[in-house]
Amino acid sequence: MEKLLVFHLDDDNLKKLKQIAGALKIRIELVPATDYLKTLEMIVSKTSSPLLNLFSGEVPSESLIVFCDFPEKKMDKLLLALRRDQVTIDYKAVLTPTNRKWNVMRLYLEMQAEKAAYKKNKA
Repeated sequence: MEKLLVFHLDDDNLKKLKQIAGALKIRIELVPATDYLKTLEMIVSKTSSPLLNLFSGEVPSESLIVFCDFPEKKMDKLLLALRRDQVTIDYKAVLTPTNRKWNVMRLYLEMQAEKAAYKKNKA
């Protein structure tokens, strides 16, 4: 079943996202900042490791969602609805075989680097 991992989304945008996700029968999982050192795979599978510390650093200011197990058509519907309802989310990512091994902070760094490269190439 499709699932959205949600990181650091403000209340107004979260409310809109929940309404859209409910209409499309998509599960939402709000990921607490304490889990930011877990890999995406651990978050999706709800596993942990006794060797892993809880994250206690500064939380990135940007919002992030990760699409897990989405068919293309359903992702298109969700993205269209997010645009239509003006839901502001800084970063959107798809769970892949590569990034599922990354922790949340690594994903944020990769997303920030991609955005910077895009802006540089656009200028």
